[in-house]
Amino acid sequence: MNFISVGFAAFLAIVYALHWSCRGVNRRKWMLTIASYIFYAVWSWRYCLLMLFIMANAFLAGQILGHATGKRKKVVLGISIGTDLAVLGFFKYYDFFLSNIAETMATFGFSVSLPVMRVILPVGISFYTFHAISYVVDVHRGKVQPESFQNVALYISFFPQLIAGPIVRASYMMPQLHRPRTFSRAQQAIGIRLLVRGFVYKALIADTLAQVADPVFADVARYNGHALLTATIAFYGQIYFDFAGYSSMAIGTARLFGYRFPPNFNYPYRAASATAFWRRWHMSLSFWLRDYLYIPLGGNRGGTLFVCRNLMITMLLGGLWHGAAWNYVIWGALHGTALCVNKLWAQARERFSQALEHNVAWIVAAVLLTQLWVMIAWVFFRCDGATQSVEVLTAILDQRAHPGLPVPAVEGYILAIIAVDHAIGSTHFRSFQTFGRGRPLIWGGLGALMALALAAAPLVQKPFIYFQF
Repeated sequence: MNFISVGFAAFLAIVYALHWSCRGVNRRKWMLTIASYIFYAVWSWRYCLLMLFIMANAFLAGQILGHATGKRKKVVLGISIGTDLAVLGFFKYYDFFLSNIAETMATFGFSVSLPVMRVILPVGISFYTFHAISYVVDVHRGKVQPESFQNVALYISFFPQLIAGPIVRASYMMPQLHRPRTFSRAQQAIGIRLLVRGFVYKALIADTLAQVADPVFADVARYNGHALLTATIAFYGQIYFDFAGYSSMAIGTARLFGYRFPPNFNYPYRAASATAFWRRWHMSLSFWLRDYLYIPLGGNRGGTLFVCRNLMITMLLGGLWHGAAWNYVIWGALHGTALCVNKLWAQARERFSQALEHNVAWIVAAVLLTQLWVMIAWVFFRCDGATQSVEVLTAILDQRAHPGLPVPAVEGYILAIIAVDHAIGSTHFRSFQTFGRGRPLIWGGLGALMALALAAAPLVQKPFIYFQF
């Protein structure tokens, strides 16, 4: 069920009315759990059973971990996480690995026929699997106590974050499930504001940029170098406004029911380093990878090569998490390389001089260089494969003239939209919209933006990009 649809608006209105009309904490939680399964069943009711299995595995593991000690705790943890990863691996990577094995054997002269099954990827499986792993690991670490079936079921299936996040830690969400939700006009206002912002991001900006990027990437060979550059910049904006829009709507929807989600974006296109970028982009995933993968690998403990190894492994697996294709692995490798370079540069800067930190020209250059690298990496993320990605980058660098269909020169406008958005998102503006006389102006502006989005949005709404992950 797409957030940008009449169906979701009706669903949200019904669930909202039922939630706040229910009396009793448990009734409200059961109502939200049932509604979340209905929300997921709209896509495919059969895969509700898969999500129920993942949830039951997490619940049982948590109950056992609550009484287990010593080596038994590690065994239970390993079995639970291994089961989750096996399910995720089958649905997401089975065909990918088998087809690569067949291709590798064919290069050595062996012709084999492996049972490729064309497995359908369940929507949101990467996200609710990570939620299940978070719960089990947090119980093992003592950050949360073993929870009731009801709380685990709602935590994993809660519909605002079910399909594409943000990834909410068990240690962040479980305490909220223990406290009664109270109706707050201030929280409702914040929720509505976040919903409107997400709607504008997606319906007005992201889907408009998609009309520039999608036709070009669908048939790369037909377009010239300038068109490919414009499409790359358009996707650079599209994926931000699309995913940040979804995250804003998810966080806003949760607020309407009295729950708080952590922020998922903090204006990442003003980051002056790869490290800063990943502290601002898809923050719930990057912090999840840091705490559940990078730190267990050794984190920053050890020599420079050891730390770079950990960074590269984390980003390679992060790339593979996004999709079963080599272009996602390359995308992860590019970001892993940037993080390693940033680590080495930070160490060199500490030894020689920190004066550059306050040099405006250097800061601007660092932002431009970082964002250029991010944009290049997005090409691998967007294209159908590594070969097409190289073709796009080569055509841009060579400024391929023929063959080539032109597109309007709108890249300047796209970058201006991003710059304005990031400027508006400054701390000063956020304080202005919260207090004093600025409040009516902001609400009036939000209403105008909503009307503009409804009037200017494309007739055919596109699904959110991260639904495929």
